[in-house]
Amino acid sequence: MKRLMHLTLFLTFAMTACNWMAAPPTPPAPDSVSQTESTPTPDNLTPETLHLKPYISFIINVHDWTHPDESTDILLQLVNLFERYGVRGDFYFTAEITRQLAENHPEVIERFKNSDMTISYHVRPPHPLYTGFDSRLQGFSDDELYQTLLDYETYALNLETGELDKSQPGGYAYVAQVFGRNPVVAPAPNSGRIKDAAQKVYASLGAEMTLLYHESGTKLEQPFEYVNGMLVRPSDFSVTRVTAVDGSDSFWWNFMSSSDAEAYNPTKMLQSQIEEWQRQTGSLPYGRAPFITTLIHENNFYRSGAEGWTSIYFEMNGAKKGDPLSSPWDLSAQDPSRPRAEEDQAAIFAAYEEMVAYAAANLTVVTSEDILELVK
Repeated sequence: MKRLMHLTLFLTFAMTACNWMAAPPTPPAPDSVSQTESTPTPDNLTPETLHLKPYISFIINVHDWTHPDESTDILLQLVNLFERYGVRGDFYFTAEITRQLAENHPEVIERFKNSDMTISYHVRPPHPLYTGFDSRLQGFSDDELYQTLLDYETYALNLETGELDKSQPGGYAYVAQVFGRNPVVAPAPNSGRIKDAAQKVYASLGAEMTLLYHESGTKLEQPFEYVNGMLVRPSDFSVTRVTAVDGSDSFWWNFMSSSDAEAYNPTKMLQSQIEEWQRQTGSLPYGRAPFITTLIHENNFYRSGAEGWTSIYFEMNGAKKGDPLSSPWDLSAQDPSRPRAEEDQAAIFAAYEEMVAYAAANLTVVTSEDILELVK
């Protein structure tokens, strides 16, 4: 089934891509200079490419290690949902939630290992790649920085002190070990030489894709770019935040039980943005199908407010996080998140399912693995 889906995706994309893809460069050595490469701009695209189905990726960031039971429930529901509609989701796990699931809910790990979902990776505080927690990475030579980051992606992270526990595996390598496959995407937050070194570390460990932007930023004429041997995840626009209602930057899922829920409906937002894309790009010589990201965190389905771990690592101003706190951190800090009412949870899941169903019937649903296959 997976091979058939990849073949179908390849044939669909071929008219756009076959003449202007470049093979990904070999991951550079730790001391090599950072390179950002892109595929050549196409000389022209045929009229047929203007009518290709948009590509859409369902991204679920999984990070709620403070509520592993609730995380377990929604993860199993989401796998079932994607399978019911014959599509795949792209799940980005942190090492901390992976450890909680492996130790307390091994059924979740087995469910993913026996499914066709895509596994990716990301980090949260107090990982030193997270902005505001990077003091441990300052003042190193290039080689020292590379080795330090490699250690943080190999050994366990002490959540109270931020130090490494070399008696246990952790980081990217641990997530790969637990799921039995290398996570496909490994974002490298931070900037400058720290980001550069992190990308090289992830490439050396087996990651094939990274992020330079989250929800939008792909060049219209050059959708595929590489940095340090990894493909940059393309995303022309996303179905995550709504600004069209009142100009505020709001997440759609926070309004599914409100009186104006229809105005925030993610499927309508998706349809509207596709129509706008077609209006803006349909007459351009390099018109192409867009890459769309639908991003949500697993805890958004069942809790509201800040994440459960936020008050451990950040000063709190009501429900909003402020500046990072200094270590050691209080792991018993009051949980700033609140459980959603059952009817609110049901409304969010129903809206999400409507979007999955629409995408399965009308768009080309892809994960990072599928995008890599398209390029290859």
